[in-house]
Amino acid sequence: MTLPTAPAGALPAPDEADVAEHVVVVGVAGLRWSDVDPAATPQLAAIARTGSVGTLSVRSAPSVTCPAEGWLTLGAGTYAAVSDPGRIDPEDGCAARPLPAVVAGTPTRVPALEEIDRLNRDLRFGARVGWLSRRPGCVAAIGSGAALATADAAGLVSHYTPTLPDPVADSFTRCPATLIDAGSLPDETAAARTTALRQLDTTVGRIRATLPPQSVLMVLGIAETASSRPHLHAVMAEGPGFAGGYLRSGSTRRLPYVQLVDVAPTILRSLGYDVADTLAGRPVIGGRGDRPASLDETLRRLTDTDRRAVQQRRVLPTVWVGLATALVLLATALAGLLARRRRGAPVPTPALTALRTAALAMSAVPAATFLANLVPWWRASRPTVAVLGAVLAGALVILAVALAAGRRLPRLAPSVRPEHAQIATVAGAGLAMFFADGLSGAGLQIDSLLGYNALHAGRFVGFGNIAFSVLGAGAVTVASLLTAGRGRAAASALLAAVALPVLALDGSPRWGADFGGVLTLVPTFGVLALLVTGTRVTWRRLAIAQAGGVAVVGLLGWLDYLRPADERSHFGRFVGTVLDGTAYHTIERKLLTSWELLFVGPHTLAALALTVLLVVVVFRPPPVLADAYAAHAMLRPMLQATVALALLGAATNDSGIAVPAVVALVTVPVTLVLCAATGEPPGCRRPSEAA
Repeated sequence: MTLPTAPAGALPAPDEADVAEHVVVVGVAGLRWSDVDPAATPQLAAIARTGSVGTLSVRSAPSVTCPAEGWLTLGAGTYAAVSDPGRIDPEDGCAARPLPAVVAGTPTRVPALEEIDRLNRDLRFGARVGWLSRRPGCVAAIGSGAALATADAAGLVSHYTPTLPDPVADSFTRCPATLIDAGSLPDETAAARTTALRQLDTTVGRIRATLPPQSVLMVLGIAETASSRPHLHAVMAEGPGFAGGYLRSGSTRRLPYVQLVDVAPTILRSLGYDVADTLAGRPVIGGRGDRPASLDETLRRLTDTDRRAVQQRRVLPTVWVGLATALVLLATALAGLLARRRRGAPVPTPALTALRTAALAMSAVPAATFLANLVPWWRASRPTVAVLGAVLAGALVILAVALAAGRRLPRLAPSVRPEHAQIATVAGAGLAMFFADGLSGAGLQIDSLLGYNALHAGRFVGFGNIAFSVLGAGAVTVASLLTAGRGRAAASALLAAVALPVLALDGSPRWGADFGGVLTLVPTFGVLALLVTGTRVTWRRLAIAQAGGVAVVGLLGWLDYLRPADERSHFGRFVGTVLDGTAYHTIERKLLTSWELLFVGPHTLAALALTVLLVVVVFRPPPVLADAYAAHAMLRPMLQATVALALLGAATNDSGIAVPAVVALVTVPVTLVLCAATGEPPGCRRPSEAA
């Protein structure tokens, strides 16, 4: 086969040795790695043993992917929907979103496709129905789901068979690509699922036995079977380019994770076609990574990726409610004691000390949520208890180190206040964790409580928006402590010593790969520089700072764009969309996502109200906070720069109001510690007593 030349902005075609004559994709809803067993499913196990394997995220436009969305997404090469995601009630289940009817004839039609195509053009992902069928020119479909994936925008299916024929071999000679809908695995009973798995394995065996030479066979879990219980699914491939190892996708850049949107580009790449660099999905490559020699160990690791993602999703609401409740109770109790003290009323010292220590411990919790993933809490019989215990243990270790630093550092440097040493230690520990994790592959980020979840498939590498919020707030805290009370030159140098490494870590496509984070951090550090050097903050200077963020992102994106197309991160891919004029789709999608997240439910509206309240408090401080401003020179610039971080982060990242909420988890406890330390020994006097 002669390989076509790749145009600019496209991924190059594969090597001759990896080009297939035929590609067959078998999709079955609900297939997970826990279903694959050498004794019960020998054909699937054989592919897993000799081929390439991965963990599949079946994300589509709705929050949960049912079979109809799965097949439509496969054919579109990007996230698609069969009905308006905003009107879907997850409680209705996948039965409420059945596969559209297929009308056999000459030609075969899927009548609902025209309306579905119009729907997707209006959705933020802009999926184009029938994208796959237009590329190789001939894609055969077996089963109604496959018809949905191969139909064009008018609903026409060129080559369709309702069921797998006998002999099977005839199905693979009509077109270079064949999609097969193998149905769904039932969840009702273990016996029913076991029976369905045996039937699937038999079908896969028939297909493997009759494949033409130089063929790629891919088997995958195309979708969920229960809309309320999402999972990661199995994906395996054998044939040219897929001999052993893990699967690697340019859309995830993390072994062994693959997305459903990657399947269509993989079909084209395997057949020797170029793939546009502007698609959501990227071609999957086999034979990557250090995979265990034992199939049992490989299956265990792959199953574990699903278990971890599922458990993180289940425990997350409890953890968020717990953190928010603890912070509100702590702030209320401490504010009450501080108000009493300011009025001259007696305040129990043990109670104040305990609450202050609790606030210091609370400031360590965000970093501890990532450290918790050092232990496999998701395997415990009670994952919520296990992960809370791991977070508490991590926070207590950081607290112990901080308390020790608060005792010893003032002895070595008398100008250092104990509470400042404590806060610097906690924030510094968080930064150290991010640097160690980021430089080693960001393994603590995926499926952590404040990281990202593979089920959501928002990202798989680097730092997510929530992690960035923790990193940014910690960096502002450390920089504020270091620069407080310094001259302009010293303050500028110390601020640069913090800002430049943090920007390099967060913005590098190989480390943090955080596009929106750099857009936020550069102007945030600019605001902090103005504040700590005593320079007047004006709209013009703020605009210059924001322009600096755009310039840094542009430079990083251009350098990333210069790398080979299949190695680019979303930085380089965004530059590609700027060059071809489609960047507005990405910008529009992010803005729409942030807007939609603002109105998800009462909790997001409450977070918005709390954010507004905290911003007002920073710039119109109540007496207790005003006293702390006077006693701690670093507090006012720290809080004002943090406001910039929170608001810019909400505007430039597609997590919306979640960014200010997480920034508050870091900054509010720090502020409580400083307020509690104001006017109290050691080393602190009330502002009214200062000389």
